[in-house]
Amino acid sequence: MRLADGRRLAFTVTGPPDGTPVIYCHGAIGTPVTATVDLELITRELGVRYIAPSRPGVGGSDPLPGRTLKDFAADAAQLADRLELERFAVAGVSAGGPYALALAHELGDRVGRVAVCSSLSPLCPPHRTPGLQWRIRAALGLLVKAPRACAAVGDAVLPVVARHPELLSHVIAAGAAPQERGRLQSAGERAAASTSFLDAAAPGVGGLIEDFLVYSSEWGFAAAEVANEVHLWHGVADLLVPVEHALQLAVSLPNCRVFFDADEGHHFFRSSLGRILAVLVGRAADPGDGVETTIAGARAAARRHAAASSSASGGRSTS
Repeated sequence: MRLADGRRLAFTVTGPPDGTPVIYCHGAIGTPVTATVDLELITRELGVRYIAPSRPGVGGSDPLPGRTLKDFAADAAQLADRLELERFAVAGVSAGGPYALALAHELGDRVGRVAVCSSLSPLCPPHRTPGLQWRIRAALGLLVKAPRACAAVGDAVLPVVARHPELLSHVIAAGAAPQERGRLQSAGERAAASTSFLDAAAPGVGGLIEDFLVYSSEWGFAAAEVANEVHLWHGVADLLVPVEHALQLAVSLPNCRVFFDADEGHHFFRSSLGRILAVLVGRAADPGDGVETTIAGARAAARRHAAASSSASGGRSTS
């Protein structure tokens, strides 16, 4: 669609046309709905109309230099107008979490419930997160220090990834929790990862890098100002967005329900999409077995995970 300023906003939709509308804020490498495993089945069973816009500079959406988190809320409002949505829920995963909260903050009562999974927080920039593995911290820090050089290298590598998509799967698996790696090596998940990345990077990786710089900067609002009901889902074993981010959000959001899984990592959203959406749109009240629903329980699970990780590494810190 064309936005008011003439930019194009690309989006994909699945699920019944009369289903409960959910606007999805994708992660760092984008997620067109056609690439999400089992999404069509899940949305049909739950009666959810799942709407996934690509942020500026990502996929088929035109760039918006100098944009902020709040700017995307304005784009989403225009999309909702175009689709004649009076009110809708919002879901955001990983890098999309701050954008989902920005939609709630900016659009107020037009947004019902919000679900954020494996989300960043205003705790600190991603590359300075306590406990983040040094190799991940170094790579993210390089994006901040030399974004243009990183974009040039990334664009040069894109043809290689297109010819050998399994390389991306190996990179994703390396940052996954041990119990997630087998699941991520399935044919469907490998295809989803490569399709998502190549679609998002079609205009070049510069848009993805700019997106990283946006959500790594000041949000422009405080989490405490988000009055909407927020469902906070996080895997305690997350290596890419450590659980400290989720705990920071949990104590900051005034109307928050928490769902922490001690065994899941950064790909919690993919493994639990059905139950996340079911709770979000009111099709289920209980998140299921193995999920902590209190901050105290989440902190205890985080301590157990940290102790187990320290023991497995011989007492050496991974930070």
